[in-house]
Amino acid sequence: MADPVKPAFVRDRDDEWRRLAGAWASERPEVVFVIGRRRVGKSFLLAPFASAVEGIYYQATRQTESEQLRSLARIAGERLGDAALQRGASLPDWEALFELLLDRAGSDPFLVVIDEFPYLEAASPALPSVLQSLIDHRFPGSRLKLVLSGSHVSAMKRLQEADQPLYARRTERVVLSPFSYLDAAAFVPAYTPQDRIRAYGIFGGLPGHLSLLDPGEELAVNVQRQMLDSGARLYDEAQRLLDAFLGDAEIHYSIIEAVAAGKRAWSGISSRVGKSSGSLSRPMAWLIDMEMVRRDVPITVSRPSRSKRAVYTLTDPYLAFWHQFVSPLIQAGVPDTASPERMWKGSIRPRLDEYMGPVFEEVCRQAVHARPSLFPFEPYRIGSWWSADAREQVDVVAVSEAGDLLVGECKWGAVGGADLHALERRAKLIAAEMRTDASVHLALFSGSGRADAAVREAAARGLVLFLSAEHLFG
Repeated sequence: MADPVKPAFVRDRDDEWRRLAGAWASERPEVVFVIGRRRVGKSFLLAPFASAVEGIYYQATRQTESEQLRSLARIAGERLGDAALQRGASLPDWEALFELLLDRAGSDPFLVVIDEFPYLEAASPALPSVLQSLIDHRFPGSRLKLVLSGSHVSAMKRLQEADQPLYARRTERVVLSPFSYLDAAAFVPAYTPQDRIRAYGIFGGLPGHLSLLDPGEELAVNVQRQMLDSGARLYDEAQRLLDAFLGDAEIHYSIIEAVAAGKRAWSGISSRVGKSSGSLSRPMAWLIDMEMVRRDVPITVSRPSRSKRAVYTLTDPYLAFWHQFVSPLIQAGVPDTASPERMWKGSIRPRLDEYMGPVFEEVCRQAVHARPSLFPFEPYRIGSWWSADAREQVDVVAVSEAGDLLVGECKWGAVGGADLHALERRAKLIAAEMRTDASVHLALFSGSGRADAAVREAAARGLVLFLSAEHLFG
């Protein structure tokens, strides 16, 4: 049996495709969970894979249980050549459907993909228990490959907990993460390195957003068409981000807005939202579980879950950009009177370089992982650091297995001798906090590629790595 070939239109995702192909080729039944945020490309991966192996792909909806059972049975009928099912003949329940699939599959591999499974579970709460019984008693001896996928990341994680019917039934898990700055750059290959990073900072790493970019148009035009035009999908998608998952998301949206506005500490978020810390705990935990917000602590902290030095970051640059630039324009009614071009030139372009600072810091941390040949060692851990009083901060800190340190400062603009001196001093603070006497390496990153004579001389002497945006792309 030949391995299924990944179509050229499925960008990257080689590892994810290999995992699915491995499950397909195995001699046993498989239960695969595929997890990832909306727009991350799950359907764009799973539907072609199902087609490649002549399997069944079904995307669940918010319809009733009986409607979804009938829809999946009809799709199964098309795959199996069953005229009655194709014409809408009903099956009594889920057991009957899976019994039919198992009987028709026999000893051959057979793939069934149920995408957006949490929607189906909501319509049929007993379905996980039904699947548990089938997996335990009917799957053995077959080669049925069942793939359950969902954008409701929290709900998909919940399926795997010890008190749930499908606990310990999963044989493989495939996690689709947003694209890195390097993967995102492939959507606009002709852009300059700086504009590729700007595109990542504006559109983020979700393939469903990046695919909207026209690589033949300059960045300004793409932003105007895809985000500043009132008819564009990204014009208001951030406003509706949580509606598919929560009935009342007012506090959740307020937390996202606060973090986007730069309120990263818990006290600042609570003050901005205007709610007590206690009332924010569960919404924040949900956002973190959904991988929309990330809780960060200094890399030197030994017990991250207990640290009081935590700060919070939006995982998606699109959300940060939209809340900083597009939301204020919409709230002020500007799109009603100004063209997308005027909004770009008047309200966004003059402030874009300031916004890009934190984006570039994240890009540099990704680069330490993605381009290890640029650095003195392959990192074991990557993060950042700030002092207990938050007065001192280092953008990039990487640690090797032997305890060696890479300490880096990131500037979207130019770097100078003052940055180097501050970095030297802070590197000593980090080494002391980590209680290490291992080697310490310094790095200065400049998005513009500009550095003064002091930095260039230190780089020439091997005292500091000096890296521009061009270096980060190779």
